[in-house]
Amino acid sequence: MNEQIVRNFVEARRARTAVPADPCPADQAEAYAVSAGIRAALSEVVGGWKVGHAPEGSRAPMGAPMYASGFLKSGGVFKFKPGRAMIPEIEIAVRLSRDLPPRPDKTYSRDEILEHCSELLLGIELIERRIPKGAAFALNLADDLGNIGYVVGPAIKVSRDLDLTKLRCQFWIGGALHTDRAGGHAKGDPLSPLVDWANAQRDRHGGMKAGHVVTLGSLTPMIEMLEPAPLRAALEGFGEVSLAMA
Repeated sequence: MNEQIVRNFVEARRARTAVPADPCPADQAEAYAVSAGIRAALSEVVGGWKVGHAPEGSRAPMGAPMYASGFLKSGGVFKFKPGRAMIPEIEIAVRLSRDLPPRPDKTYSRDEILEHCSELLLGIELIERRIPKGAAFALNLADDLGNIGYVVGPAIKVSRDLDLTKLRCQFWIGGALHTDRAGGHAKGDPLSPLVDWANAQRDRHGGMKAGHVVTLGSLTPMIEMLEPAPLRAALEGFGEVSLAMA
């Protein structure tokens, strides 16, 4: 593990600034090691995960920890830093009722994953990239994919019969409607990234545990906010989630 990369990110997280493009982890395995080193240096606790697929080549499943200190309740206040672009994403998440450890000898099915979940949540992931544009993906993975917080909204019971692929999502930024569409998840089924990551886990943080919130990927197009504005989103069957900014 490259200790210089760890130091760069520790300083960037504390000051909410960016790191240089070099040095960069050699591969995804080193990126996960760097991520664990950063969390240990900051004495942070894992409160959840964001899961998805790498944008390069193999489209391999990936997972990144979300720090417990970054979770906010709906209606809470996020401290926006002037000069730092922030990306909000409206997402469905699950809360785990049981540990979901790596299991190389047997594949997790979608139904079995749902048996490990106590509820489905509507949330807003907050991303503030600490890497320069154009940097290698391994540096983004080491940065936990830019996560800086997660707003936890309303929850519903887990149901195998609920079709998550066509729910209407509306998203307002500063009172202006930004998104209004059905579906929107890049993989169609929002649970797909979690199923794939559960069967390919290779993090260095101890894995997905009971109580963790696992967010499943954006339902809304990417937008970079350059100044603070209140956020509000509604998802069919879930209700609304909101966030104020200071």
